[in-house]
Amino acid sequence: MDEETGVLVRIRVDRSLEDIATAKELLSLGRYRAAVNRAYYAIFSITSALLLTQKIERSKHAGVESAFIQHFVKSGIFETEYGRIFDYIRKKREESDYSARIVLNEDTAKGVVGDAEKFITRISEYLRSI
Repeated sequence: MDEETGVLVRIRVDRSLEDIATAKELLSLGRYRAAVNRAYYAIFSITSALLLTQKIERSKHAGVESAFIQHFVKSGIFETEYGRIFDYIRKKREESDYSARIVLNEDTAKGVVGDAEKFITRISEYLRSI
């Protein structure tokens, strides 16, 4: 990985870590919708960083998820569980941001934030190994 790409990867990883920390703070304040939103953006940022290591850039959310699954899950680098986690958190974020009928409860928000932390930990371990 060239130096410029390394800098971009680090910036996106840092954003991810900031977003997951914010998600945890929001969760503790009972702001469940906002916590899910930040948890999603935390996994989106770290996944974007991961894709950069293969010179893959996607600007749309569906493109990031699709490229992650194609290049990292289907290839066996990451377990299928991580594809499911990304999809679940994306759907919960979309529901909570765009549907007035969806109200997130504490258990759901805690589950999303916990899954996001697990996702970030796994991707971070991989990034350190390459």
